[in-house]
Amino acid sequence: MHTTPMRTSARPLPTRLMAALLAAALVAQPIIPAYAANHPLSAVRDVNTIDYVVNVDWDYDNPPTQAANPSQRLDRNYITEVLRVMARSKFTATEGRHRVGTVYVYKGGRFGDNVDIRMLNSNGRSAANVAGWGKRGTTSYNHLAFQNAPESIDALGKVINHELGHYTYGLLDEYVEEGAPLKPDDPGSPSGVDTPKNTAMNNHLQFVSLSTPADYADPTKRQTAQARVFATAGDGSGGSAWETLTRPAEQDPPAARAYGRTFFEAFRGVDPAALRLQAPTEGFDTQLRVVFAAAPVFRDVIVIDRTLPAARLADLLQAARALVNQAGADAQFAVVASPAAGADPVLGFTTADAEGKQALNAALDGIQPAGEGSFNSLTAFTKAYQLIAGVRQSGDPATVHLLTGSETVLPVETLTTARTARVAVNPLGLSGGGTEARQARTKAALAQSAAGQTVNLAQVAQQTGGAYNVARNGAEAAKDAARALNEVHSNPFAFVRVDGTTALPAGGRFSSQFRVASSAIDGPVEAEAFFDPQDAGKLSFSLVAPDGRVFTPGNAPAGVEFETEPGEGLFTVRIGTGVAARAGTWTIQVSSASAMVDGLGIDVATESRMALNATALGGSVGAATAPVLRATLGADKRIKGARVVATVYDEDGNTVLDNAVLRDDGVAPDVRAGDGEYTLSLDGKLKAGEYYAYVRSVTDSNARVAPLGALIKGARQEEVPVEAFEREVEVAFSLEAGAPGVVTDSAPAPTPTPTPTPPSDGGGGGCTVNPDGRDASLALLLGLGLLGWALRRRRSDTPDA
Repeated sequence: MHTTPMRTSARPLPTRLMAALLAAALVAQPIIPAYAANHPLSAVRDVNTIDYVVNVDWDYDNPPTQAANPSQRLDRNYITEVLRVMARSKFTATEGRHRVGTVYVYKGGRFGDNVDIRMLNSNGRSAANVAGWGKRGTTSYNHLAFQNAPESIDALGKVINHELGHYTYGLLDEYVEEGAPLKPDDPGSPSGVDTPKNTAMNNHLQFVSLSTPADYADPTKRQTAQARVFATAGDGSGGSAWETLTRPAEQDPPAARAYGRTFFEAFRGVDPAALRLQAPTEGFDTQLRVVFAAAPVFRDVIVIDRTLPAARLADLLQAARALVNQAGADAQFAVVASPAAGADPVLGFTTADAEGKQALNAALDGIQPAGEGSFNSLTAFTKAYQLIAGVRQSGDPATVHLLTGSETVLPVETLTTARTARVAVNPLGLSGGGTEARQARTKAALAQSAAGQTVNLAQVAQQTGGAYNVARNGAEAAKDAARALNEVHSNPFAFVRVDGTTALPAGGRFSSQFRVASSAIDGPVEAEAFFDPQDAGKLSFSLVAPDGRVFTPGNAPAGVEFETEPGEGLFTVRIGTGVAARAGTWTIQVSSASAMVDGLGIDVATESRMALNATALGGSVGAATAPVLRATLGADKRIKGARVVATVYDEDGNTVLDNAVLRDDGVAPDVRAGDGEYTLSLDGKLKAGEYYAYVRSVTDSNARVAPLGALIKGARQEEVPVEAFEREVEVAFSLEAGAPGVVTDSAPAPTPTPTPTPPSDGGGGGCTVNPDGRDASLALLLGLGLLGWALRRRRSDTPDA
């Protein structure tokens, strides 16, 4: 049975009435603060209660023993006890103003860094991303052993609380880092000349509270990482933890605002100077509930905007089919169309196994353009939430994939309800709507909004933990939709290379190179070539190894697998970790016996959490700072010293910034030098509009793996070199007129660079316009790789650990 029936009450409310009541109820609520989500289940539930998401890197139902402690089994009871210590410590440190509510615990490292707390059964120095709360790809790393000694349950719970001080509240350390110099370009790092405080941000095992103004009363003892960054006066005062917590983030010193700290309503109105610490413990667990989500089911609803013209709707349906076809059997999809036509929903939740995918594709094939009516996102989202509520179990992630035009603007209630329902939204905007269409959509969204406010697609994605993408055609839409699903489902992959060419002539050839690192960095690698199925019989493929050997489907060695799926227009070659002399530069070669009808795309990815992640911050009216593009490289430890560059395109595919360097030098807007976070200011560089950027990182002899971030107190650990490897990522973003740093129409803006056209003969490696030898425009136009298709068999055949 593939379709899951909804659980309903005896007298269900009509959809329109439910939508109206929901909208009316939301009008009475304050608008949710404009900060992003990490995992959709992370939330402040009722001002004073925080729900967290945790992953552990082991299977708690087949528990191993603790690192350096073979007598301790890491079962559910162990995790529960650690979390109870964490919850008590947080309650005490915040003077009872924040208590821990529901904690969702996933096994096997599920969701990677898109959780609040990672528990790692290894030896290491625990760390956290400062002010990471609400930002995708940021977390706290908590090792079960430190300096080759196991952490006790009590100690580990307090370690996690210390790191949550960094991650949740943006607080910095108040301990002495013996032997560390005071770094002018990294004031947020502890040094050997600091004056320690008797607080949990110094010694979490000995002290339970956070610093107050009294701890900094002596002007000769204000030298801490916390005070250097957050002091509001020239004499170093105003920087204690409680002074930081109780003021809105926009009142932080200018340099501190770059952290993007979140202000929590639980601390509003508290006078830090009058605060008398009580260190409470009674009642810390009144809301505490630990949910072990051992086998979560992904509940995804595809919302189709039927008001687009037939050609644009066909592109969106191609993306919808890609979503379905690449999913694993741990996902269920439902389909909703707006305006509704016939069955509503188009199809209820259906498991994405082989038979279910057939049913879902058939339902998608039946969707036709709307002859009349308007797109009503609030009604469509309400239907999606009804469907999700009917089947969702505690710990099940849920996503709404909104497939519409890039000109679409939404009533603010779509964001509010998504946040309330703990649902991520993945908007895919198809370009081609134009200014007039955007104005019409804005007018319609305002009419639908009871609050009289709207949000754009990028804001909805950012603030719900979703992924936003802009596409110009069906191939790009399919690629982007599949990638967005993989991001939200947090499948363990990393992009290595995206490449492609226009249609090859008879006898034409194309080659694309990519670098594979050792198995310590890169897991199994899959390189795909995507083409129109009509070209399947014309193409032949070969693979050149780093040592010059040429492999074809007829002579592939053990560990190298070729597969062609003509009906899907997909060629795949897999390179296992056991292949001899694997590390180095590989080359895919393609030749065409006769003229192709369409272009060809190359997409290379590896199963690895050593990934490049990127996000765009700012760009909306009311933002505190100008827009910036930020990227992080690494996994549970960051990589510093890499070369990271971005090429930015406008909605029409014109290059507006080419090979712009992202820096990790501690110069604003970069927060800390050498922390593996790379930053590019977009201040005054771009007009209002829709954009996407390709960000690429390359490591060399200068790169280092370092235990960076906000660390627990302990002995210094030396940085170690990292081998050469490459990564690539795409990020879409939106800039609003009137936002800080966004160029106005009256101001000059960079002249867009026309998209380069490759040579007509199709020979060699195509057009090379960038210093790295890659045609950025072709990567944009023809990077057709649907990574999920390439990985779908493995996810379907291999259950999560």
